[in-house]
Order: sequence, then C-alpha cells, then structure tokens
Amino acid sequence: MSKLSVIIPAYNGGKTIGKCLDSIINSLTDQNVEIICIDDGSKDNTWKILQKYEKNYKFIAIVHKENGGVGSARNLGLKYVTGDYIAWVDSDDYVTSEWYSVIQKNLNNYQPDCFFFDYFITTDGKNSPRHIRLPEVVSLQDFVFEQSLERELKNFLCNQVIRAELFHDVKFNETYHMLEDYEVLTEITPSFRNIRHSKKCLYCYVQNNNSLTHNLNRNILWKNGEIVKKRHLRYSQMGLHVSVNDYLMQLMNYVYSNTEKNIDFYNRGKIIRRFLREHKKEILLNDDISKKNRIKALCTMLGIENLLRFLLYLKSKINESFKKKLGAVH
Repeated sequence: MSKLSVIIPAYNGGKTIGKCLDSIINSLTDQNVEIICIDDGSKDNTWKILQKYEKNYKFIAIVHKENGGVGSARNLGLKYVTGDYIAWVDSDDYVTSEWYSVIQKNLNNYQPDCFFFDYFITTDGKNSPRHIRLPEVVSLQDFVFEQSLERELKNFLCNQVIRAELFHDVKFNETYHMLEDYEVLTEITPSFRNIRHSKKCLYCYVQNNNSLTHNLNRNILWKNGEIVKKRHLRYSQMGLHVSVNDYLMQLMNYVYSNTEKNIDFYNRGKIIRRFLREHKKEILLNDDISKKNRIKALCTMLGIENLLRFLLYLKSKINESFKKKLGAVH
C-alpha cells in the first residue's frame, strides 16, 4: 500500500490552517500517511495551532523556520518525506471528504508517476467546479499540451499527486517568489510515464484577492513570461507539441497591465511585437488560443493596444458601477 506524504507550507495561516488540516484528517480512511507542516516564520498563532495538532495526531509532523517564502518551506518539507507519493496542500485551501480515498485507490491500483484530479475554485464560500478535459488515462503529450493551454489544467501542484522519487534532484526556487510550481513541473513532467486522472473535484482552491498573484508589477510580469518562455523552448526542443497560448497569456498580461510603465516597457514592447509577428498565423487562426488573447494580440500587432486598454478599463468601471447598484437594490 502506497504511503502518502502531504506537505503544507504555512505563513500567517492561523485563520485557515485548522480548517485545512481538519479536512485532510476527516478524509482519511487509514493512517498510512504523514502530514508535514512547515511554519514559514509566521507572526500570528499558526505555530501554536500546529503544536496542538501534532500533539493529537501521531502522523502530523511540524517544523518551524525563519521566513523565506513558500519555495524554501517546500524544500524543507521535502527533506522530511518518507512516503512513496507527495501531495501538496496550501494552508488557506481545503480538501473534500473523498480526497484521500480516491487518491489511495488510484495510487494502489495503477502506481502512476502522476495522479491528478479536478477541483473547485472557491470564492466567498461558494464552490465552482473545474473539470479538466482529459480522459482517465493520459499520455505525456496530451498532458503537456493541456498544461500549455492554461485552461482547467493549471500549472499548480495542489491537484497533482506525484511519485516522491521524482523530486530527489529538484528544488523549488527560493529567491523568486512566483511560479515556483511551474518551474518544478517543467523539470519533472517529462519524466511522467504513467499519468492517471480522476474527474472528481477533490480540492477547494480558495481565491484570495490579497495574495501575491493579484498584486504584480511589470517587472514581475516580465519575469513570469521569461519562465514560461523557457519551458516552451525546452519542451519544443524535446519534440513535445505545446501551444503558444501559455506564453501569449503572459505577454498580454504584461502589455495590458494597469501598473505603471517602467523604463524597459518600450524595448520589451518591440520584443513582444516581433514574437507576435513571427507567430501571427498560429495566434490568429488557432482555436486553441482564447478569443480574448487573440484580440489583445491583434491590437498589439496593429499598435492600438492603448485604445483596447482604455476600452477594457472603461468596461471594468461600468461593471463595478453595475455591481454597486445591484448591491444597493438587494
């Protein structure tokens, strides 16, 4: 029977870590599991809460460290892993009652390198299902291509359970606190030989508007694009078919960001336009590229991105005004 290791990094998670741990514990059908909680220098009561859980459950191990970011917390967690497979859970998320049983069934029956499952996007306590358009048995090519589309199969680890040995020579980035999951998946995904998928939503991914991913400046957006570009080139060189959609999304996020334009904006704009021209047919004629991104790309190629940016801004203000009026009525 496969032993499951669950790594949970936590920073100031006092309000959510209890619900997170309770959801995992309540899903357990046996104790062939270890839950490794890394307190990344929290300044609230996270550590005290973790100490109580460690005292009550022998399969929970806790470690306290100085704050260094989620990458350093995950790297430390990897050092304590003794299981055959690793699952990743964020301290502000939680899992469903079937989470553990479905995972164990698939690990024991199929011994996959990667088992992934559908999930919920949780906003204000409401769950919206995200179903990944892939079968139960997935080829590496189909998995990689779906990753590059950035639709339901996002590039995060929380809905993937991966064979532990694949992490032996891999480390999370500890200096750049964005896309840590993305970079690690780029390293280990080509090693997947046996990939299984469950269409059950087993994970609740809680949306937090205060998170780092919602507060990005242009330099971060550009760095993100470089990381995505690096994967695109690597996979292409390996002969894996990938969509340009993932990289295009990052470029359009950069161009149409509402943050201030910095000194590099115009030089980078030239690089972006050159890329768009080189991939014009693929971007404008391929249905794998979202309509939204195609429109943004076309306007950028034509040099009228400022007009579209203004129209998008105007649309957002109209929507905000409508929501306020609707809220006042109710």
